[in-house]
Amino acid sequence: MTWLRGRLGHSLRFVERRILRAFFRFFFIYECRGQTNMPLTGPAVVASNHPSYLDSVLLSIGVRRPIRFMAWEGLFRVPLLGWVIRSFGAFPVNPAKGKGREAYEKAKALVKAGKVVGIFPEGHRSHGGRLEPTLKEGAARLARETGAPLLPATITGAYRAWPHFRSLPRPARIRVRFHAPIHPGSYVHLREEEAIDAMMAEWRQRVERTLHPGARADQRISTLYRGKAPGLRAYELLMVVAVSVLLWVRSGSWMYQIAPVAYLTYLVCDSTIIPQRRLVRWLRNTSPLTFILTFGPAVLEALGLPEVPAPHALTATLIGAMVPYFYERLQMGLGYMRGLVAASLFELAALHVAPTGLGPHVALPFYAAAYAAWQKTVFWRSAVPLLGLYAVAASWYMGGREELLPHGLAALAAWAVGALFPYRLPRGSEKEERRDPPASA
Repeated sequence: MTWLRGRLGHSLRFVERRILRAFFRFFFIYECRGQTNMPLTGPAVVASNHPSYLDSVLLSIGVRRPIRFMAWEGLFRVPLLGWVIRSFGAFPVNPAKGKGREAYEKAKALVKAGKVVGIFPEGHRSHGGRLEPTLKEGAARLARETGAPLLPATITGAYRAWPHFRSLPRPARIRVRFHAPIHPGSYVHLREEEAIDAMMAEWRQRVERTLHPGARADQRISTLYRGKAPGLRAYELLMVVAVSVLLWVRSGSWMYQIAPVAYLTYLVCDSTIIPQRRLVRWLRNTSPLTFILTFGPAVLEALGLPEVPAPHALTATLIGAMVPYFYERLQMGLGYMRGLVAASLFELAALHVAPTGLGPHVALPFYAAAYAAWQKTVFWRSAVPLLGLYAVAASWYMGGREELLPHGLAALAAWAVGALFPYRLPRGSEKEERRDPPASA
C-alpha cells in the first residue's frame, strides 16, 4: 500500500510539473538551463536568490528530481500557491528568531536520506531584484554538515513578473539557471566558520554573475515606466492623416472626421498631460491596432469598399498575433505595430484593385506571419504556420481564390518596407530600454 501511494504521488507530481511547465512557458516565457548540474542521485542542497513568490515552483518544474523547499509558512496560506508548493514537497519555516531550528533539523534529515533540499539564503523575497547584502548561512552549513554538494541557482525575470509590492503576477520572461555545484570537500582545510563564509562567498559570486544583467534591465524598465511619455510617432500620424484625407475626399462628410480627430486628441493628451503608468503605456503602444479594428469597418463603408466577413475571427487573430510582443524588446514591438499600419494602408490600395471583403483576412495575418518569421519572435515557430494557415485556409473556406493575390502582395510590401527601413527608437531610448515589451513601455 505504501508503494502504491508512493507511485501515485510520483505520477501526480509528474503531471503537475508538466501542466505547470506548459503554463509557465506560455505566460512567463519560462526557460531553464543547467539541469545537468543537478545530481541524478544522492543528496544535494539547492540555494537560489529569492525575487518572487514563484521561486520554489520555478526551480522545481525545471528538473526531474523533487526539491523539498524550506518556505515561509505564510505562503502556505496563499490560495492555490500554497497547494502547489505543498504538492512539490515544500515545508513551512517560521522566520521568527529561535523558531527555525526545527525546520533546519528536518532539512538535515532529508539531505542525509539522499533527498534534494532547497533553501533561499536571503531569507525573504528581494526588495529590489538584487541579492540582499546580508545572507543566511543555513544552506552552506547544511551542505558542510552533511557533505552534500551546494548547488547555486539564479532566477532572473521573476522580480519583474511578481515583485513583493504587487498582489498578482504579470507576464515576463523568466530564466532559471543551475550552476556547477560547490563541493564542501574543497573547504575541509578551513575552520568551520571560515569554510561556511567561503562557500557563501562562492555562491554569491556565481549567482550574481547571472543575476546582475537581469536586475539592471528590471531597473531600467522601472525607471522608464515613470519617465516622460513618448511623443507623437510618425506612423501614428500617418495613419490618422491618411484616413482623414481619404474619408474627406471620398465622402466630404464631417461625421467621418470624428474618429480620426478623437484619436489624434488622445495621442496629444497621452504625450503631454496623461500620467504615465504601465497600463497607460500598454494602451498607447497598442492603440493603432485598436483604431484599425474599431474604425476600420466605417472606413471601408465610407470608401465604398466591401464589408469584411467574419470580423470577429480576424480581430481574434490579430490580437493573438500581438501577444508575443508583450515579451519582446520595445523596438521590435513598435516595429511590428508600424508595419501593421503600413499593411492596412497597402490593403486599402489592394481593395481598390481587387475589391473583396476577404482581403484583410489575407493581408493582415500574412504580414503578422512574415514579421514574426523575420524577427524570430517568441513562439514564432508555432505563430508563423498558424497565421499563414489562417490567411490561406480562412479565405479559401469563405470562397476566396486568385483575386486575393494583390492582398498577399500588400502584406509583402508592408514587410519589405519594415525590412528596408527598420524602426528605430528615438535617440536615448535604446539605452534605457533594450528588453521591454511594447505593451509595457
